[in-house]
Amino acid sequence: MAINSGLFNNLTPNAKIAMVGNKIGNSGLKNNQGSTQEVYDYIDVTSTIGSKQTLRFFESVNTKSFPLTNIQQNQLGVGEALSIQWVAFSRIEEVIATGSVTQQTALLATVSGLALSQFSVLLDNSRIIKLNSLTRANTQFNPKGGTFNNYLWYPDTDLTLPPQISFTAELTIPANSDTAPVGSKVYYGIHLMGTGAILNLKTNV
Repeated sequence: MAINSGLFNNLTPNAKIAMVGNKIGNSGLKNNQGSTQEVYDYIDVTSTIGSKQTLRFFESVNTKSFPLTNIQQNQLGVGEALSIQWVAFSRIEEVIATGSVTQQTALLATVSGLALSQFSVLLDNSRIIKLNSLTRANTQFNPKGGTFNNYLWYPDTDLTLPPQISFTAELTIPANSDTAPVGSKVYYGIHLMGTGAILNLKTNV
């Protein structure tokens, strides 16, 4: 069946959240509080840095805590949803002795060769983004960045994460030149950001 891209392009992120809620039998989602929503996760790559590997974000968030993630399970809570409008890939360094995070940079700004990494998002084991490269997040090829200093990855349609359905993100990276400073750990992270819905107790209780 063909996708009517014009129809989806005319939908606002809030309308897409409401439409997805209706499709999964959660019509009350449209009554929840509109919000700015973000979920993120970081994976320690120190021991495998520079090698070809596949990272599975959000899969083990239940074993992590702040500042490496802001969720405790790989699904949104009751009454929550996220329409993904921007994806940020970043790199942080942490001093092993103190646990201090000393820097955060855009992943491609630090390791430009990772633009050829392949990125997928899975919703309940179904791929909603399949094997896209990070090339569009390279500032020279960023079609929606509007500036040569923008390393955000913009999907062509806002993909919605509904409540209480598991999701993961996969990033397969090629061999590269990245290294970890002596005495520090390196983590790669992903941030999924956009318009969201959160539970509104005044209207939902």
